[in-house]
Amino acid sequence: MQKITQQEMILSSFQEAKKLENGLISKIKSSKGAVVDSSIKALLEKMEIMSKNHNKDIEKAEKELNIPLVVKKNVSQDSLDVLQDILKTLINLQAFYNENLVNIPNPYVRQLFTQMRDDVMRFISLLQIEIEALESRPSIPNNKILKKPGMS
Repeated sequence: MQKITQQEMILSSFQEAKKLENGLISKIKSSKGAVVDSSIKALLEKMEIMSKNHNKDIEKAEKELNIPLVVKKNVSQDSLDVLQDILKTLINLQAFYNENLVNIPNPYVRQLFTQMRDDVMRFISLLQIEIEALESRPSIPNNKILKKPGMS
């Protein structure tokens, strides 16, 4: 597996936090019409403001730490994660074709699945080479640490 830098872990956490915060905002917005109680509406509005403030705080921290810039120079975790996810899918696809080659006696289908498996195997090899090349790139350390994040 890839060696994940501190910056990539932080960026990944920030991205996941923003995704969850935006999901909460979306749920709150879609539920406002269904809620008739004014105190619950007020509570939902406060939650929405909280989530929006969290997103602002995350963006501020990203800028303060220069995380997106440093990670892009290092090859982002997202790029490697996407490639590794595709690699897993290719490996599963190869296993599927291999399993079915054993179980299907029809020569036409066997030939078709053999060709498809071989195609997948070629891409597995190529993708593994690319992943190894990306993983071996040197990383740029980010030693900036905030003692106490300024919250909005």
